[in-house]
Amino acid sequence: MSAKKNSKAAANKPTPPAAAVAPASTPPAAGAEASVAWIDSSDPRRRLIGKIALVAVWLYVAALMLLALDQTFHWGIFGPKVPPVP
Repeated sequence: MSAKKNSKAAANKPTPPAAAVAPASTPPAAGAEASVAWIDSSDPRRRLIGKIALVAVWLYVAALMLLALDQTFHWGIFGPKVPPVP
């Protein structure tokens, strides 16, 4: 194998047409409800699932913040109290 480019292969390679560009955006389907969030859905079951997911995310973030405060101030909520390192 050589590091040189093969000039025969480059000469025989077809060039792509310049006018073959896809449109920037396509319109959404007529009956699709893809842009509606779960919490704003007209289906009550999907709204409930969205609310439960939102509450779960808030609880997770609150637990992370409490863990950070616990480790900063050595409160001992998530484990034994550890004396600060000198």
